[in-house]
Amino acid sequence: MSRFPLSRQLMALLLCLYSLVLTGCAGSYPEVEPGFESNWQAQPHQAQVYLIPSASEALARRIEAIRQAQQSIDITYFSWNKDLSGLMLLNELKLAADRGVQVHIVLDDLLIFNETWLAELGQHEKMEIRIFNPFNSRKTGWLGRSIDFERHRAQLDNRLHEKYFNVDGQLMILGGRNIGDDYFGFSQEANFFDLDVVFKGDIIQAFMDNYQQLWNSELLTPVTALIKTKEAGTYRQFNQALERAQTKHSQVAEAIASSLTSLSAMSFIDAEVTPVFDSLDKVKDNKPYFRTRVERLMEEPINNANKAVISSPYLIPGQSKYKIIETLTQHNAAVTLITNSSASNDSAFVPAYFEQYRPELLEMGVELYEFKDNAINDNHLYHGATYYHNKTFIFDDKLSYIGSSNFDPRSNFLNIEFGVVIDSPAFAAKLTDYLLGKKEQLFWHVSLAEDGTISWRSDEESHDASPNYGGWHKLPDWIIRQLDGEFEL
Repeated sequence: MSRFPLSRQLMALLLCLYSLVLTGCAGSYPEVEPGFESNWQAQPHQAQVYLIPSASEALARRIEAIRQAQQSIDITYFSWNKDLSGLMLLNELKLAADRGVQVHIVLDDLLIFNETWLAELGQHEKMEIRIFNPFNSRKTGWLGRSIDFERHRAQLDNRLHEKYFNVDGQLMILGGRNIGDDYFGFSQEANFFDLDVVFKGDIIQAFMDNYQQLWNSELLTPVTALIKTKEAGTYRQFNQALERAQTKHSQVAEAIASSLTSLSAMSFIDAEVTPVFDSLDKVKDNKPYFRTRVERLMEEPINNANKAVISSPYLIPGQSKYKIIETLTQHNAAVTLITNSSASNDSAFVPAYFEQYRPELLEMGVELYEFKDNAINDNHLYHGATYYHNKTFIFDDKLSYIGSSNFDPRSNFLNIEFGVVIDSPAFAAKLTDYLLGKKEQLFWHVSLAEDGTISWRSDEESHDASPNYGGWHKLPDWIIRQLDGEFEL
């Protein structure tokens, strides 16, 4: 125990902030019956797939698709930033609505407060915005939201983590990106290394059906019912925010315009694609519907794979076990893990846990690559801090996963997720190159010596502790130790 212990009130606040924003690492898990989801059946579909090769193109493809929309645009995102990229994309959606396209947007409420600029758009007769599982607090900032969460945790712990973009039922974009400058390589402070895939074909109908279930559910509330605005149809605050962002970040605006003019035809790959959807019942019982369905779909590859690449921003074990990694390594599959380094992680408390489990993973014999906190990605306009955000796996250079789910307890038990498994050696090759084609430039190769010491190497540089992780970075480690002693986690 610290010589200067935190008050119980402050500890409680830290705990709920940690639980709200982080991964649900600690916390109890519901009991799952042995036959859970045994009746679920995979339904493969034919599709054409295109891996977007750069962050700037990911935004340009969305803008291009919106401008070509004729009937409908359906969208779901966990977060949508009030920065230039976010405001420009909303403006494109408003322009589409102005010409008669029906726009539906679903957003999670975690990062939405009293956003009147957003509610103004929700008043458009052809543009409806609904909020998932809204908080009771709206005008009191993070402190009020944290208190709200602590009081109503059972209600508010479940969040919508899907990322979905569908235009006219003809083109769909799935992946890990949220909407904001930092996801498209345009932030001067920090950017994410992430990925998106464009889909065409029969697969889109399955996602349209899933979206309709969400849209009609009682879990969504119109933004106009949560946030009051003044006169409808003026869009005053939205227009002011967009104008300020365009003026302040004119270089980014020019770069976005340039990326649009340089777009070329997409080279699609034919593939069989199997969707995996979560169940909205998770909000009621917190059972791992999505995780279990993915495991059932991948049972044969997991048990027989010779090679696997697993990529996740957060490698936090479920119930202190890496079950799938254990299964793979026990039958001598070559396993490559890609994740954040402790210094590059965007969630402050995750490294405190991962530091404990890294030796266990290395002892299993995996090849571990950790993203550098100062990695320079060629397709980013600015280079500040960098975070790793790719959520994918590749088995035997053939089966690839693309989706919203991290491989952690929060995605398993709390968040609503979805994803697809793509059966295509050609696509798997492109995805592998996207992730690891510049591994010497972007990653530390982490290895375990016979004497138990761990080293981080990149070219000629070598470290015997997590690079650039120290001082204030380790404050969350101390907080977790205090919380572990004060609360049952």
